[in-house]
Amino acid sequence: MNLKKIITYVCVAAMVTLAIYTPVLASRLGPKAVLEAVHAGIREIDGSRANPPMKWNVRNGTASACGPVGGSMYCPRNNTIYITQQHIKMAYQYGDAALAYILSHEYAHAVQTKSRLDMSNITRVELQADCLAGFFMGTMPNVEFDAEDIQQIASQATALGDLEFNNDQHHGTPEERKSAVLKGFQASTVKNGIRACR
Repeated sequence: MNLKKIITYVCVAAMVTLAIYTPVLASRLGPKAVLEAVHAGIREIDGSRANPPMKWNVRNGTASACGPVGGSMYCPRNNTIYITQQHIKMAYQYGDAALAYILSHEYAHAVQTKSRLDMSNITRVELQADCLAGFFMGTMPNVEFDAEDIQQIASQATALGDLEFNNDQHHGTPEERKSAVLKGFQASTVKNGIRACR
């Protein structure tokens, strides 16, 4: 065995070790890997034990227990998260981390349902889900988000905001949605920070 082969084996072993023991940056993953890593990470820290399964790459119009899927959603009737092809494509206009936010937001709805929170005010529910999404992403042990990732997430949250104040499905303004998810990230650095999302 020559020195070049030995160096190659050592380098490969080191890369495999780093891959196993180092949290991965969301910006370095494809859609399936992002969704699987984030789903696993939130399930690990989910104190509510909502534990919803996830279906991804779902087409709009697909049947669900809550009716036809019209976008990424959490269905409480079968405790399942649906991530649509449309939202995957939309997220990747901002970057991989934006997709992590979409899944985290839908997982937050599962936690809200399991925790029997008051779901009567849609705007409040959606902004709380954004805050919880930020908190979950900030505390997951297996995925790290750098400044670029957080910018992608903030851009996605802003894009999902609306100004339809008279619509009973108003989810929050662009600025409110961005602020809520960033508040969750900030809360993830403090003991009992999840209380900031109440």
